[in-house]
Amino acid sequence: VGFSLAPFTPHLSKPIRIPSRRLDFLRSPRHVHLRRSRWRAHADAPPLKETSYSLLGLSKATYPDGWEKPEGRVEYRDSLIDRFLIGIFMDKMASATGAKRGDNTYEDFIKLCFESIRQKNASEQVQQSLDVLQTFLPPNGDVAFKKMFPKGKGSYELNAEITKVGFAWMVGPMTVETTTENDEGVPMASTVKIHKCRWLQESACTGMCCNMCKLPTQKFFTETFGLPLTIRPNFEDKSCEFCFGLTPPPIKDDPTYLQPCHVRCPTAKLSEDDGLLPCHKLMTPE
Repeated sequence: VGFSLAPFTPHLSKPIRIPSRRLDFLRSPRHVHLRRSRWRAHADAPPLKETSYSLLGLSKATYPDGWEKPEGRVEYRDSLIDRFLIGIFMDKMASATGAKRGDNTYEDFIKLCFESIRQKNASEQVQQSLDVLQTFLPPNGDVAFKKMFPKGKGSYELNAEITKVGFAWMVGPMTVETTTENDEGVPMASTVKIHKCRWLQESACTGMCCNMCKLPTQKFFTETFGLPLTIRPNFEDKSCEFCFGLTPPPIKDDPTYLQPCHVRCPTAKLSEDDGLLPCHKLMTPE
């Protein structure tokens, strides 16, 4: 008993089947962190000065004193696997923008993202990121995903656990938390908490966060996969939440799109009143 990855691995002669018992750990209560408020304190953030994360736990994150403060930083050492994943993503982005890619490093990944910001407007950035995500799907991959993960608590919770491991190479360590912030309004371990988003930490760019991560990822899951997802970045402390099972609001009702430029962003345009106007790179609410 289990599920098959055959729809996503058409190049393999024999389909991969994962026994259900191997997935039991994903639903284990010890992997779930209860949340008391929407933007909780960092009391249950990684308690160690250094922690392992991502695929096989081979990447390392170090938490210096004050890392949880707005301008605090987490330091990273990428594993060879994560650098390989960074390289794959950079190849696809370079192909979409025509820009020259650098080495398989996170620093060069951020530079490539800024090249996209300079070349394209907000809607073009969103579409480019969607196109890149689509390239990871095999033929009819969206249909297979919908069959494997129908709407419901089980699919939301399992995708939260998969995100915690599979997406960590891009944003850093995460935990899964139980919340009622979903369309059903019932407790689910379906919210992924990023304690300090690496992408936001390194770019300090409001527009990049929204146009190249938040909006395209929401669209990808909600529209392509039929699985509601709302992403809530916190631009003050650079934490973030991925809320599976929660339908995203329209842009005009999303407070994220009132966020000003960050003072550290190299493309920032700050107003005379300390940059309180919305970032000039954001999608305009209709």
